[in-house]
Amino acid sequence: MSRGLIISAAFFSLFPSMQALAQQIELSNQIWSAEVIRAKGQPVIPLFDGWFPNEDGSSTICFGFFNMNSEEALNIPAGEENYLDTDYPGLDLSGVMLPTHFDPLPPRYRHVFCAFSINVPADFDSDNRITWHLNSNRQELEVPGKVIAPYVLDEPSSNGRGDIAPLVRLEDSGQAIRGRAGIQYPQVIQAKVNESIALSAHIEHGDIEVWVGWSHHSGPGSVQFTNKEYMTESGSSTSTELQISEAGEYVIRMQTIDDIAAFEFYCCHTNAYFSIQVVD
Repeated sequence: MSRGLIISAAFFSLFPSMQALAQQIELSNQIWSAEVIRAKGQPVIPLFDGWFPNEDGSSTICFGFFNMNSEEALNIPAGEENYLDTDYPGLDLSGVMLPTHFDPLPPRYRHVFCAFSINVPADFDSDNRITWHLNSNRQELEVPGKVIAPYVLDEPSSNGRGDIAPLVRLEDSGQAIRGRAGIQYPQVIQAKVNESIALSAHIEHGDIEVWVGWSHHSGPGSVQFTNKEYMTESGSSTSTELQISEAGEYVIRMQTIDDIAAFEFYCCHTNAYFSIQVVD
């Protein structure tokens, strides 16, 4: 099955809830094309990006999203309008890094690939589901994540393309990780409102340069980055500075891949997450 069909499958699982704003196009009336993109008023589409097996027999399910607005960012707190559920008994979803902030449509790559992932046990089979529910701009959408053969992902490398995800280290003597499940900075960073916060990562890859993108993953206020998307030299440290406008708990997501165009092949990138506690 092609990756285009994965996106289509997500659309078939979505449903409109009520009359949309005048600037919206109801999903039931949309044909998948760039014409459905608007400056504002459109929903964020939750997407099931696929899954990959792990050495211990477990699997990891990946979700991404598509903000259909070119200018409007949305904050959708975890709760009734942004949540996960599953039919697998006893699976704890409380620790999942669910995104609550959705930047406007990235003009170069649009789909935000595998923004977060969920590890499931070995006996989570093809009949089980984890469903992401997302209500934005008056449209209630959902997409099921599942472990079935047509959706398997190459991870963290692709033998066919000869590609591999960048290796990321967040501390000088810390663990290095590559792949979508990602790496998390081990401490919660303490900061104040509108204070400059520096984040950095060491990235290694066989290519001379890699792409890096920093994103506001979750948290109630706005986040301003000095350096948001760029190419950087492989084998060196890269950094950004940011300021956060409101007190609260935040997660900043960094993604890195050898070339931004490689996202369309669904391999191979690495995620990194930084938790920040902001006070007045």
